[in-house]
Amino acid sequence: MKRFFGRREGDNIIFEGGEAIHIRQVLRMREGEAVIASLNDENDYYCTLVHIGKNQIEARVDRIEKNAAMPERNIVLFQAMPKREYFETIVTKAVEFGASRVVPFKSAYSVNHDFKRERMEQIILTASKQCERSRLMELEGALSFDKMLESLQGFDVIIFANERENEKFCEKDFKNKQNIAVIVGCEGGFNEEEKAAIIAAGAKSISLGKRILRCDSAALAMMTLASVLSEN
Repeated sequence: MKRFFGRREGDNIIFEGGEAIHIRQVLRMREGEAVIASLNDENDYYCTLVHIGKNQIEARVDRIEKNAAMPERNIVLFQAMPKREYFETIVTKAVEFGASRVVPFKSAYSVNHDFKRERMEQIILTASKQCERSRLMELEGALSFDKMLESLQGFDVIIFANERENEKFCEKDFKNKQNIAVIVGCEGGFNEEEKAAIIAAGAKSISLGKRILRCDSAALAMMTLASVLSEN
């Protein structure tokens, strides 16, 4: 059953904009067909399309169930700004592996310092529908390196991917942890001053193995391990 993001209006759900276009023009769905609506909360709304108009589509709610794909941990990815194509891949995979938030930041080796929010929001929407998440992952604006360090306060565990570290990933780092921060560098990694500052902020520096990973691969590996080991 197809999933679309909409909004509640009385007893019905309304689909507009790109979602309405997808239903009407791409999929050519008809009144009476069943869909799942997401309202950016913890539930799935099983609906029947009751009116397909030019600018919006209405659906009747038949039943409500808790969304099975909702993340159970608060995992936040702090990602040093990489090239655009890498960042788009990283954001997509962060959605799929259950990140609640991505916080991009600027580091010494960043060549890209910003992103197009409208495009990234569409990527998050598409990825959420693909992996059946009912709540959209948050994406913050790019922070300075110092602001990123300030944002690390309050986490149960902070894991920092350091390509020159020898300490390995440990499952006990995530046992019974609810709030988890993951820090990954951009294409050039971090300089020595940045590494020292991240560790001083309370991060545990760990290795992802003997091979140097591309930044999008490192982010994917970190998110996979954090999500699986924390039972997210």
